[in-house]
Parts: sequence; C-alpha cells; structure tokens
Amino acid sequence: QFERRADRMNRDRERSERGPPPVPQNSRFAAAAADYERENEQRERERSERRRMDGDDRSGDRRGNYGRDLGGPPPIPQNSRFSAAIDADSDYVPPEMRNQRSERGEDRFGGRGGSDRDGDQPREGRGFGGGGRYDRDRGGRYGDNRRDINEIELPRGPRSSVAAEENTLQPPTNSRVAEILGPKKPREEPVLPPVEAPLTLPGEDEEAAKARIEKKRREEEEKAALEKKKAEEAAAAKAAAEKEAAEKAAKAAAHETDLLNAFISGDKLGDDLKQWCADQGELLPSVEKLILHLLTEKEQKNPDPGCGWAEPEKYGSALLSLVEDNAYAQMQVLWAIQKYCDTLGFPKLNDEYVVQSMFRAMYKYDLAEAGAFDEWKEDESKENSRGKMKAVIQTIDWFNWLEADDDEDDEEYEEEEE
Repeated sequence: QFERRADRMNRDRERSERGPPPVPQNSRFAAAAADYERENEQRERERSERRRMDGDDRSGDRRGNYGRDLGGPPPIPQNSRFSAAIDADSDYVPPEMRNQRSERGEDRFGGRGGSDRDGDQPREGRGFGGGGRYDRDRGGRYGDNRRDINEIELPRGPRSSVAAEENTLQPPTNSRVAEILGPKKPREEPVLPPVEAPLTLPGEDEEAAKARIEKKRREEEEKAALEKKKAEEAAAAKAAAEKEAAEKAAKAAAHETDLLNAFISGDKLGDDLKQWCADQGELLPSVEKLILHLLTEKEQKNPDPGCGWAEPEKYGSALLSLVEDNAYAQMQVLWAIQKYCDTLGFPKLNDEYVVQSMFRAMYKYDLAEAGAFDEWKEDESKENSRGKMKAVIQTIDWFNWLEADDDEDDEEYEEEEE
C-alpha cells in the first residue's frame, strides 16, 4: 500500500511538472478556460503537498485525529464573478424587511434595541443588540435570540395610497402634440367700428364726400345689375339656340328616310332635283348619305364604273350644287364610294378596280377636285376607316396620274407667265 501511494505521488509530481497540454488561445473564452485550468492544477499541487506532509495513516495520529484529513475539504473554486456576487449577496435583506425590523425596534443585527444587562429597563444601544457584546442570553451582537426568518411578514400590498394609485392602470392623457398637429382654428379678424364721417378729399367738405361715395355706390350697383342682365340674356339665347338645333335634328331624323327615298325616286331630275334640294334647306341629309343611298338602292350589286348617274341631267346637277367649292362635301362623295365598294368586296371590272373607275368619274363630273382627293387620302378618322386601306391600294395608279397631271399644269402655268 505504501508503494502504491508513493507511485501515485510520483505520477502527480510528474504531471504537475509536465503541466497541461497547450490550449489554443483563439478567444477570450479560451483564455479564461486556460486560467481556470491553471488554478485547478495549482490547487491540486497544494493538496498533494499537504497530503504528503500529513500522511495518510488510518490508525490515527498523535493529536487523536483518527481517519481525518487535516487538509480539510477542498476549497470552493471561485471561477466566475457570478459566484462572488452570490456570496456577497447572501446576507442581503430586502427594504421591506428592514422597514419591518425598524418598526418592531430591531437593530441592524437582529436585536430588539437592547436592554440593560443587569435590568429590564431599555437603553439605547449602539446597534449591537440589547445585551452585552458576547451575551448569548439577551441577544447581543453574537447572541442567539435572533428572530426566526419564518416569522417575518412580507408586504402584501402597496405601502401607501400613492403606490396603489401608481400601480393602477390609468388611461393615457391627452398631450399637447394633438393640439399642435391638429387643424388650427381660423384666425378671427378684428371687427373695426364703422366710420361715421367719410374720408374727405382736399378741398372737399363732409357733405360733398358723402355725395361722392353715394354716387360711386350707385354706379357700382348699376354696373353689377347690367352685367347680370347681359349674362342672363346670353344664357337664354344659348338655351334657345340649342333647343332649336335639337328640334331641327329631331325633325330631320324623323324625315331623313323619306327625304332619301324622295331624292333617288327619279320623280325629279336635273334642275328640278336641284331646286328640290334647295327647298329642303338644313333638313336635307348629308351628301355622303344621299350618294350611298343612291348606290345601295339603285346600283345595288351591279355597279356602273362610269357613274352614269352623275350626269347633269340626272343627279349630277343637284349634287354639284351641294359640293361646289366645298372640299369637305367633295370628301363625302369619295367616302360614299369607298364604303359602297367595301360592301361589294372591292370588285374589278374590265381589268380595272371599280373604286378607281368611279374616282375618275367623280373627277370628270367635277364632284371631287384634286385637293379633295389629297385630303381624302390623308384622312385618318375612325368613322371613315372602313375599307380605307384597300381603297388606297387600288387607286395608286389614279393618284400617280393625278400627280403627273398637276405637274403638267404647273409647267403650263409657268410657260404662260414667261
């Protein structure tokens, strides 16, 4: 047994001399761990040294300490600041308990304020209890009559009504933030007292000033009344004109079909038809409607490429009176032909497109001049877009000839000027 103990002591000594394996110092936590390991090793070395000096004899020693380790229990490792804080706070007494002790007359160290050692009369001590310093019967500083911790009553509620009010939830009060951010009240303008005497001009008395102010007031009132009357008359005239136009439009719409049928009936032709159109006035339908109705009802599915219906003794004289010197009315003639050919599918007769033949006939009978053709080609209105692209493609030759003809006319005009 002695040899085993000697071997263990040798191994401990070698381990202590060799030391722990190096720890990589890669963070502050590793450094703290290394310090803690070094402290443990130091304590182990001290404990081994004490054991070696005191021996481990189980039969007792000269002092009679049978089987007792004279080195005592191992010290508690203080390895963190938290354990130190717990030890320092072990004798902490809450403020409520201190207040209760003060109310009961207990001193700082658990006494009752102190009594005289030889009598029962109370005396003011110095904070060391009622008895003597070492008196165990009366509870001095080191007395045994300290109050049991179980007898201490903890507070059951707030110490005052103020604390109770603080613990009670109160609704938030309005602050001045809402007043500052809210809409500002309109500023009241000061009301000045009326001026009895008018402001007089230099060289003018009070009566003259009153007369001048009164005259100016009357002129302003008359001017305002006149402007109001003119505005009312203008509004009334506008309403009357709109009403009349609406009545005419309604009347024209009611008689439009009758007028279209009367125009193409053939009862009146040539100059008679021209006079009839003049007699209808504003009730007469547009040129586009007249020609489209004529082509749809008369020509139907058998179009006349030469447009014999446009001769003066037939419908030509009446149509010419409606479109002469009116580019927009001439464009309506072309729109009517475009839409009629679109209903037929833009056919081709005698090796020529019908729409191109009819355009040439309109130019021949002066129902559409060169400027009207150009305007029709440049027009991009949505209501007249039906069949427009195909009509433009099928009339390319016509527009090329029309452009060349215009160039020849320009050359002839220049030669005449020279």
